[in-house]
Amino acid sequence: MVRLSRAFFVLSLFAASLSTPNVVTEAHNDITQKIRPQINTLKNDVSGFPASGLTAIHSDVQTLVSTVIAATEDIDIENAGSYGFGGGIVLLADIQGIMPTLFATFVNLGVQKNAFAAVSGGQALILSDLQSLNTSFSNYLDTLKGVSPFRLKLAWSGTTALITGGFTTAIAEYSS
Repeated sequence: MVRLSRAFFVLSLFAASLSTPNVVTEAHNDITQKIRPQINTLKNDVSGFPASGLTAIHSDVQTLVSTVIAATEDIDIENAGSYGFGGGIVLLADIQGIMPTLFATFVNLGVQKNAFAAVSGGQALILSDLQSLNTSFSNYLDTLKGVSPFRLKLAWSGTTALITGGFTTAIAEYSS
């Protein structure tokens, strides 16, 4: 009887794992295949301003915000719970992998501030875009942290603080 119960339990776990999408794989793909390339595009367009145009940069931001919101919803829809430690390390590394490009974008925005200010409504549009990106990224990072294993919460907090600090600095630059 015990063998039959154990076999049934193992079989039910296997069936449940097949029916539930892997949160880590989905989040990894969102970060590496959607978010990272869009951050690269944004960085390149900001670096190439004014030739790239304010409209292209605004479009890049809107696309990135939509992607980050969708990635957040993907995690929220899943069985929240906690993903495993190994998966958490993968996702943490993925997020940390986009940080240099994101920070380079913030620096380029600071360098280009006068050029954006020279365009009617340019500075206000960049400020609004930064605020939207900040909100979407904060929600995404909070969601990833929320479903992470306890042992990774501190690492997620540190990573989130760094990214939030970058946004805060860029937003302050465009608020003045």
